Amino acid sequence: MLTPSDALALITGPDSPLTVSKALIRGDEYDVFTHAPNDMRDFFSFSNAHFKEREFLIYEDERLTFGEVQRRAVSLAKSLINLGIVPGDRVAISMRNYPEYCVAIEAIFAVGAVAVTLNAWWQPEEVEYGLIDSGARFAFVDHERWPRFSPSLNLLEMGVAITRPEGPLPDGVLSMADLMKPDSDEAFPPLDIDTDSDALIMYTSGSTAHPKGVVLTHRSIISALLNFTCAGLPGLLLGPSEEIRQETVQWLRGGPDSMNDPLAARLPRELMLVNVPFFHVSGLHTMLFLSYRAGRTLVLMYKWNAEKALELVERESLTKMDGVPTMVGEVLHSPDFPKRDLSSLVSLGGGGAARPPEHVKLMQERIPHVIPSVGYGMTETNAVGTVIGGADYLARPTSVGPPIAPLVAMEIRDPDGNALGPHEEGEICMKSSAFMRCYWNKPQETLEALRDGWLRSGDLGHLDEEGFLYITGRAKDIIIRGGENIACGEIEYVLHEHPSVYEAAVYGAPDERLGECVCATVYLRTGCSATKEEIQDHVRSRLAAFKVPGHVHFLENRLPRIASGKFDKLALKQLTMERLGAGD
Repeated sequence: MLTPSDALALITGPDSPLTVSKALIRGDEYDVFTHAPNDMRDFFSFSNAHFKEREFLIYEDERLTFGEVQRRAVSLAKSLINLGIVPGDRVAISMRNYPEYCVAIEAIFAVGAVAVTLNAWWQPEEVEYGLIDSGARFAFVDHERWPRFSPSLNLLEMGVAITRPEGPLPDGVLSMADLMKPDSDEAFPPLDIDTDSDALIMYTSGSTAHPKGVVLTHRSIISALLNFTCAGLPGLLLGPSEEIRQETVQWLRGGPDSMNDPLAARLPRELMLVNVPFFHVSGLHTMLFLSYRAGRTLVLMYKWNAEKALELVERESLTKMDGVPTMVGEVLHSPDFPKRDLSSLVSLGGGGAARPPEHVKLMQERIPHVIPSVGYGMTETNAVGTVIGGADYLARPTSVGPPIAPLVAMEIRDPDGNALGPHEEGEICMKSSAFMRCYWNKPQETLEALRDGWLRSGDLGHLDEEGFLYITGRAKDIIIRGGENIACGEIEYVLHEHPSVYEAAVYGAPDERLGECVCATVYLRTGCSATKEEIQDHVRSRLAAFKVPGHVHFLENRLPRIASGKFDKLALKQLTMERLGAGD
């Protein structure tokens, strides 16, 4: 019987398709997968070669195979070339999780362009910032988001295609359906792509006033995806099925040729619910991208609803569901939970925010046959970082697991950059070829985040003696509400533009359903007045709805400050929690 160390040695050994070697990337040395696909176009084509006739996307009454999605992507890629899109051009996507999202991102990568995944909840000013900052030349938009785009087009020279329009197309706007009409060609137009060239820009909220564009390369994305593959292999090698163990061992001993041999074809088929947006790495990477090599069928939700999710699990015999803790909690507490047949469900994962330990206990009680898991990752890391599941998770429900071997190195460091020992709290720092190249157009922020190849996460935590990570807080001034990162500074900037506001501080407070809620404390100018509703409407007119403070408190005096001159947010947070506890 293999031990965990034997399993890792087999996974990364010299005869494995996942063997690891050293490579110099942008001046720093990293571990890389020696036999990895060169680019995402090769990564996508794998599924068409092996799973062409298998169902890939299910959306309401629409069902598409891998081959059908590929043919549409090939047609769309040709259309992009005809429209003048060349390698390096940025092409934005802003839409719901429609099947067209998957087609669009395949086509953008296939022509060597850079996909820009805009937050679909952004309002016009946020959309305009993303388009200008990225320098997008073209955009794919659904009909709901078109009104948020149209004001920006007067300032920008870019083309737009709308999917699923309601009514006639606006003047000068193209139909995405026309651009992706499939033909018989199943091969993308020929093109050489540098493995370290940019592939994707994803915007993430940090502590700055505006979201930062995280630049991810072909190599970094593929490295993260194959590292996730490594994370799943020990369960196959050490699991109860002798047949699956032997199939996995045979695949791992196949050398480079096994990289193009679908192990997934020999394993039980996966069917997964897609209940988080594709503009997040949790949706795009761990759900969509990983499906291309796993031959996994995805069931797309129009909008999150716990009862609908349970219905889909039963109807489609889904085997896997992930989501932020809010979603998992709503499923477990849904009145429909005991009414649905969940016997097909094998795993229930999570990420994006801390999961309450009571969720783990509740899962064990209500669905004991399901393997619970949770992970820690960031947009900057292509979602890869740590993962924990099964018995390890049940034994350590407050941990997010050890760093995922073999590519992720992790240290806990003090403010001077010194590595700390077990159980010593500090900033979580990581190094991997799977991580971002830079922040787009932000060289100073890039230098602050990346040092000697190490990424400073801005999160605080500690490692135990066995290398399991525990997250204890954040160094960054952000709120995580239902899995969405919210920059306090961005909301404060908008609040200070209100004519009645003299000072404003934004911070998070604990929330049972969402993890954290957005709170603001405001000090008004002399002689001015404003209500909570007016403050909320002001923010709502400028920013996405999830950034609107749910709680607004007014002070009669200036906001308290700490020695550095910054607002004392700990004191303000405590005051808010006391008010909320008193029902104020």
